[in-house]
Amino acid sequence: MSKTTPAENPATQASTQPPKNKTNGPTKPNGQASNRVIRDPKEVAQLVMMRIDHVNSKKDELTIAVKALADTAKQLVSVYANQQAQIAKLAKRVEELEKAKIN
Repeated sequence: MSKTTPAENPATQASTQPPKNKTNGPTKPNGQASNRVIRDPKEVAQLVMMRIDHVNSKKDELTIAVKALADTAKQLVSVYANQQAQIAKLAKRVEELEKAKIN
């Protein structure tokens, strides 16, 4: 049987701690946050800066992805326009051949 220390026993925790459903601390890779209480303002500031850096890096990744998507879309539009021009030329050529065949 294991003993629980006062810090582990929920009944003895101070009322200044956040509720159990709220978490503080860095986010784990699977998206879950750790369950630790932060009391040092420097640690809070560091945590906030880490999260801001994380958001900024994700923003940079999204910017790169959107630019790549825009470049791809431009290429597709260009190719589509060229194909439409070729189809128009072929339709005109077919029309000319049909007129020549009738005469």
